[in-house]
Amino acid sequence: MAQAQQLEEQQESSAPQRRRLRLGPLGLLAITAVALAAAFAAAWLFLNATGARDRSEAVDLQEVLNGVGVAPLVADPQVRAAIDSPAPDVRLDFLGGGTEQLAQIAGKGTPVLLNFWSSTCAPCLNELPAIEKVSKQLGDKIVVLGIDSQDTVESGQKMVDQTRITFRNARDPKGQISTVFGAMALPRTVLIDAQGKVADTYTGELNEQTLLEFLKKNGIAPQ
Repeated sequence: MAQAQQLEEQQESSAPQRRRLRLGPLGLLAITAVALAAAFAAAWLFLNATGARDRSEAVDLQEVLNGVGVAPLVADPQVRAAIDSPAPDVRLDFLGGGTEQLAQIAGKGTPVLLNFWSSTCAPCLNELPAIEKVSKQLGDKIVVLGIDSQDTVESGQKMVDQTRITFRNARDPKGQISTVFGAMALPRTVLIDAQGKVADTYTGELNEQTLLEFLKKNGIAPQ
């Protein structure tokens, strides 16, 4: 019995001594701060990764819904509209359905007025009713087409409903048509003559009087 106790004491004395780490209040506070910082960083990385994935998925879905990515609206993105030059041909995907090439409309004996607008453009909202009124006055003497630039279908249609315009409006969700026709600032109005050439352009808000003057300068006026 005594020998067993003596053996146990010898084993305890030969075992490595464990050192206890004693931390004061400042040490505990430092460890807590590091742990919180690590947790915050991990959460931030997770949320950003998730958000990026969600945004990427949303863009892809919107492109599918908008019909972009199937074929470019502009056959040659390097071409630019120029006065007295043939208007670049572009595909017109209309709000409410239907698709035509601009070449099927312009150059057919009737001048075409292109008006570039967006639902986020306050001057566009102001001028669209004036363009509608002048369009009614001129009747079949001119074809008026709106180009809704960098909008969703819903926003573009809401703008049409709000302004009560009746002329057709095509979608330009990525601004491809706007770029070709120099619509870097909105609103932008481009007049194509009866032979299909770019006759004149106007950047800025038009009212009924200024639009009639713009058209009269180019030989178009109500009877």
